[in-house]
Amino acid sequence: MNNSKSLLGIKINAVNRTDIVRILIDYSKEGCKRTAFYLNAHCVNLAYADPEYKDILNRSDLVYAGGMGVVWASRFLGETLPERVNILDFFDVLVGELKANHTKIFLLGGTQEVVKQAEASLKNRGLDVLGSRSGFFSEAQEDDVIREINALKPDILMAGLGVPNQEKWIWRHRQELDVNLCWAVGGVFDLIAGRLKWAPAWMRRSGLEWLYLSFQSPKRFLKRYLFGNPLFIYRVFRAKFTRS
Repeated sequence: MNNSKSLLGIKINAVNRTDIVRILIDYSKEGCKRTAFYLNAHCVNLAYADPEYKDILNRSDLVYAGGMGVVWASRFLGETLPERVNILDFFDVLVGELKANHTKIFLLGGTQEVVKQAEASLKNRGLDVLGSRSGFFSEAQEDDVIREINALKPDILMAGLGVPNQEKWIWRHRQELDVNLCWAVGGVFDLIAGRLKWAPAWMRRSGLEWLYLSFQSPKRFLKRYLFGNPLFIYRVFRAKFTRS
């Protein structure tokens, strides 16, 4: 894509919510092996400590702004992104396009109970979900997982294995997977399954979704954001004033 920018040394594509729905649908139909990843403040912090993950992001077909923090940072650093395009912001529109295009999907990630509930929820919305599998599998089981996915021939693999494991797993196996689009989706299966509640629209617009999630699952999210957000802000300010 020719609309890529650099945020703290990490590639990110300047796309809005309309763009990303079109891109994901196009990728699912092209017959090429495409990858789509997201970037938020937590991802940036991990990329600083993990060169392999950072390199994967920089080589991916699409990296979009999954958090409001990176949008604010882009404006502060002069690499302005149009808006946040978290999956929660465009999911309803995407569902309609996936249905209209008869897109076939496979879900990989979460516990068996959660991913099956997410599968049932998406099927209830009219999506063609071919199958699902828990994200808790050993390295010795990876070939079986790939064979299961390839036997069903989905157009999109939605992988919710957690950052950066999902990106590394996709990148390592992208050539083996008979899938047009491998899309890293983080913890969205918990939301689709109803295990976590979606933040109100005003909190998503204000960049406070992290606070809503932290109240629901403090062990999972609070430490990440309580310590991670100040670290991200420090890195943004350091980048700004180091190059000034």
